[in-house]
Amino acid sequence: MPNKKADTKWDDAELLLNKLTPDTKFVFDRMTSATIEAVAAKPGEDIIDLACGRAADALSIARSGAMVFGLEPSEVMVTKALELMGPQAQAVVLFRGLAEALPLADNSFDKLVCKGAIDHFAEVDASLKEAARVLKPGGKLVISVANFSSLSCQLARAYDFGFEKLKGRKRTAHLSYVPPEDHNFKFDRKFLAQKLKPYFEVEMLTGLSLLWCFPNWGAALEKLSPDMQNAALQFLDRLARILPSWSDVLLVRARPKK
Repeated sequence: MPNKKADTKWDDAELLLNKLTPDTKFVFDRMTSATIEAVAAKPGEDIIDLACGRAADALSIARSGAMVFGLEPSEVMVTKALELMGPQAQAVVLFRGLAEALPLADNSFDKLVCKGAIDHFAEVDASLKEAARVLKPGGKLVISVANFSSLSCQLARAYDFGFEKLKGRKRTAHLSYVPPEDHNFKFDRKFLAQKLKPYFEVEMLTGLSLLWCFPNWGAALEKLSPDMQNAALQFLDRLARILPSWSDVLLVRARPKK
């Protein structure tokens, strides 16, 4: 997928859904909780959230007592972050900038976190090189990103192929296995490991959730009781940890190479 320029006017308004199916709500919540858990913030640490958006995650991390910075290229999202934080604005230091050219000193941060954003970056290699530069020796990088080679993507592709052959038309114009236009890169486990390798040593790579966005999966879950929904989603999430290549979301923690 060709590189594009960074979108400095990006707005998350189009991503905010009026109704979330159980699988979508689960994967969003699980991605947030697992990413913040992987950061394992401690009092006194200096942590930066790359492409922090509304800074909701940065605020959660700041409650640990860490000093948290939020970097966001979009002026629209910086404004929304300030509105969200309100009286808590002093908890996170917000500034505009690009992950590909961090306006930060070498060896200045204990941890960097990037949730669901690295596939939007203009240059993945440059952003990872910068992350390694600003991390202290022994520092940690935590990334979570959608996996477009997931089991769900593979099954949905086969499902849609059969649907089109039988019906003579496409099932939907919004294909879950095709990255949206605002994505500059298509991530899977191999691609993520390949991009990390020059700059980082992977400590942990795991998967989150299975079958997200497979056709009719969300509708099927809605017919179950909340307890049964949760049991099914938790079971699939445990499988995703064993089979990260098939998972809906990849979560990695890595340290800079010496």
